[in-house]
Amino acid sequence: MTESMGGERPLDPDRMIVLSLKPRYAGAILSGAKTVELRRIEPKISVPTRALIYASTPVKALLGTCIVERVTTDRLAVLWKAYGSRTGLAHAEFRDYFEGLEMGSALALSGARRFGRPIPLADLRTSRRLERPPQSFSYVDAETGNRLLQMAA
Repeated sequence: MTESMGGERPLDPDRMIVLSLKPRYAGAILSGAKTVELRRIEPKISVPTRALIYASTPVKALLGTCIVERVTTDRLAVLWKAYGSRTGLAHAEFRDYFEGLEMGSALALSGARRFGRPIPLADLRTSRRLERPPQSFSYVDAETGNRLLQMAA
């Protein structure tokens, strides 16, 4: 198992991560019902790191933010036992998501906050802050991330 933890350290000052999610999961994170996000590929981030929550089609907007406190990469059975109840998934959905893999990553999230006004993809493109949303996740430098946060204020 590999695990990195945020603890009391300050947020990564250099970059943020943009998580692209189905609207169902984006809403669950922002409501606090989902506190662990799963990824087939481990993001290379320092923790804690601010995450920007992008909801995919049909919403196509940046909806809010949260903090990635910990990243755990391990065998799927270990991840399910440790985090399954916090993922917002049924076990069958978990298995389907990781089909063909033996290992996966779990991102422990905290401090979810919904923006006062979502930032539609058209505005992200016009402002040249996010030309196209990531398939799974991408990184943005801190300056770009902070400008996105200002757009939502």
